[in-house]
Amino acid sequence: MESLLHSTLNTRQLVPGSFRYLRSDVPDRITEEEKRFLLEHDVRLVIDLRADRERRERPCPLEDDIRFDYRSMPVTTGDIVPHCFEDVPAAYLDMVDGQMERIVRTVEESPCGVLYFCNAGKDRTGVVSALLLRRMGAPRETITEDYVRSAALLKDMLRDFVSKRPELKLEVVTPRAQTMEVFLDRVVFPGQNE
Repeated sequence: MESLLHSTLNTRQLVPGSFRYLRSDVPDRITEEEKRFLLEHDVRLVIDLRADRERRERPCPLEDDIRFDYRSMPVTTGDIVPHCFEDVPAAYLDMVDGQMERIVRTVEESPCGVLYFCNAGKDRTGVVSALLLRRMGAPRETITEDYVRSAALLKDMLRDFVSKRPELKLEVVTPRAQTMEVFLDRVVFPGQNE
């Protein structure tokens, strides 16, 4: 499986065959041809899940393109990297708050296709994707498989990322099925009846 956009590593359809929800890493090198591709598939709402500092460091060109409805909706505590593998599900649970509810509702209520992303498209984007799939009634296996797909698409990028940050471990930043399973066991979405 490859990224849907050539300029990104991890852009893909949340539901195969549908352009309703596209999850991605930051499209900071998106081409005009790729923009046209998104518009042809009615993907016009763009939700940036990154903190303001991250947006300044890696600006997204879609922010200034009037053909797209670009919205900055930072995920709470989303820019904090856990120190050990066991802390990753807890970090994901910390993201599920009122802001996350607003993000998911905005995505679900959009009249057009939505491209949502963070830096790598695996953690914050993975949590949003898991919650969307769960609310659609997708089985746990589907949610977990979608999450783990990022590991293969980002393998080289994650190795490079960790090599430049000796305080991080590859096992912490690599999506694993166990992480999503623990998250799904514990998450209670605001307003959820479970």
